[in-house]
Amino acid sequence: MKESTKGVLLTIAGAITWGLSGTCGQYLMSVGNVNPIWLTSTRMLCGGLILSLIALKKRPQKFKELMHSKRDLLQLTIFGIFGLLFSQLAYLITISKTNAGTATVLQYLCPIIIIFYASIKKRSLPTKIELGAIALAILGTFLLATHGSIHELAITPSGLAWGITTAFAYSLYMILPDELIHKWDSVTITGLGLLIGGIVCTLFSRPWQYQVVWTPMVILTLFGIIFLGTILAFTLFLSGMMIIGPVNGSLIASIEPISAVIFAVTIMGESFGKIDVLGIIFIIIAITLITLKDKLHLSAKTKPAKEVEANLQTAKQLSKAPISH
Repeated sequence: MKESTKGVLLTIAGAITWGLSGTCGQYLMSVGNVNPIWLTSTRMLCGGLILSLIALKKRPQKFKELMHSKRDLLQLTIFGIFGLLFSQLAYLITISKTNAGTATVLQYLCPIIIIFYASIKKRSLPTKIELGAIALAILGTFLLATHGSIHELAITPSGLAWGITTAFAYSLYMILPDELIHKWDSVTITGLGLLIGGIVCTLFSRPWQYQVVWTPMVILTLFGIIFLGTILAFTLFLSGMMIIGPVNGSLIASIEPISAVIFAVTIMGESFGKIDVLGIIFIIIAITLITLKDKLHLSAKTKPAKEVEANLQTAKQLSKAPISH
């Protein structure tokens, strides 16, 4: 097998596994009656502990150096709470109020938010490609939320609100660890960030107050969301992205919402109409445009070099962030 083919297959497998993890979460909350706070705490503690142990084994010296850096540990704590914990909890709550497919698609609006962040930070207007992506994402969200009718919502108002919140939370998750990823590595930062977020969630929410009925399916799906959807998915995706590059990796990541929708339909029996599918397609096209915009030169001919470079930082932001849903 060619190395490039191997990289693509590993990346696809990681993205599909993330899509499956969302459906596992939906099953646990809708059928197993598991509280999203308990699930968030358990998932982050278990996933964070295992990833941290992997990081410690692979790079023990770097791990120890990080433990002695007060400044980086403070940044890591902020990332663990406001990046990972916020995004994980918001995502699971959105699933509980909608479904895994809808929640994952709404979460993928985050690059649109990052475009605005990058434009404000660089004091430059979005490019034509970015504006087109924004328009498609807004139209896709409108179709998904209303089925094309301006008079009523197709999903609950709280579900839509939490979906938008998830996109904002996921944006913080991508932006906050930028400096840490450059200095250390994504496995270490993600593992410790999950562990810190899980500890904070446990201390403040006291998840032991929620009762869990341990059936074989609950145990199986919990295994799916922790080991398959957090540890294996992260390992597969990162391994593949190291071979094919961050831009291609980010593009293939768009398979996640598609797989989440397919799993939601086939496993959970959810239904998506033609308007829903059209809205999902618009959002995925928007993400694809953002991912590929540094390869397209439609607006480069009409803008100064510095402005173009500033606007192209958005796609690069996606490649720097650790990825773990």
